[in-house]
Amino acid sequence: MPVIGLIANPLASKDVRRLVGLARVVDVEEKANLIARLLVGMTAGPPVRVVALPDSGRLVERAVRLARGTTPEIEFLPMEAESTEADSRRAAEQLRDLGAALIVVVGGDGTIRSVVEGWTDAAIVPVAAGTNNAISVVDEPTVVGLATALASDGTFGDAIFDRCSVLSVDTGADRPSVAVVDAVGVNTPWIGSGALWDVNDLVEAVVTNVRPTAVGIAAIAAAFGDLPQGSACHIRFGHGRQIRALLGPGLVADVSVADYEVLPMGSRVEMAPASRVVALDGERRLIRGDGCVVEVRSGPRLLSVRRTMAHRNHRLEGHRQYY
Repeated sequence: MPVIGLIANPLASKDVRRLVGLARVVDVEEKANLIARLLVGMTAGPPVRVVALPDSGRLVERAVRLARGTTPEIEFLPMEAESTEADSRRAAEQLRDLGAALIVVVGGDGTIRSVVEGWTDAAIVPVAAGTNNAISVVDEPTVVGLATALASDGTFGDAIFDRCSVLSVDTGADRPSVAVVDAVGVNTPWIGSGALWDVNDLVEAVVTNVRPTAVGIAAIAAAFGDLPQGSACHIRFGHGRQIRALLGPGLVADVSVADYEVLPMGSRVEMAPASRVVALDGERRLIRGDGCVVEVRSGPRLLSVRRTMAHRNHRLEGHRQYY
């Protein structure tokens, strides 16, 4: 029976962008309801086994109660959550060792980043429950659950996945960090709340995701058009082209871009000295030592719910059971 990992972050969608913009708060009960719908949707497909992170908010346990028994077989990883981003990374490492077919990630871009730090080339189903949600799916969770179960046995191969590039970011810490959407150099020397929202702080950015409907720095990059698969782009802010950007939910600002460059896989960018802090997917990190180096690398596979559902009519031709 295929194993599906489930990593839910009870701390997602709670940063300062609720005060400086109009970002929503996805509370514990709403996340539990979302997960319940995911689990119910999985039961509409072929049999699967779910192995979940025992998160500090007990989201999965709440979801199981809400689903009233309509869930796949569920068990929890043998770990204790510490209410930090390391929880998601450690859970992803354990799910990799278990040979999970996919990992469903309920959170925002930061949660997905932590998962990728634990398992770089994982097959991920990113479910939006964060702030910007630049790469997450916003489809009805019941449908996402069914698509996840349908994809779990590998019948459709890579046709239902999108391969993403990620950024390996060396800030001088003990180990490189990962960004799944963008690494942004800012000219302030402090971390503060961690979130990024003031255009006056922007120095430069390396961006891997330019979905036109995204918000955040990805929305600025999207103004320059699509990127070739497996590539990224480097943006330098300053006097030049004016772009009215959607920096976050309810946040609109004019941004000036001095230069834009497409970066192929393997490219390396040394952040300018003016970049005193780097924000990874919207969350600031200190730069230690002589500077920060960003490299474009191959990353995870993201499930396409639309393509998976389009394939389902061909899955069991001639069989009595229809999923």
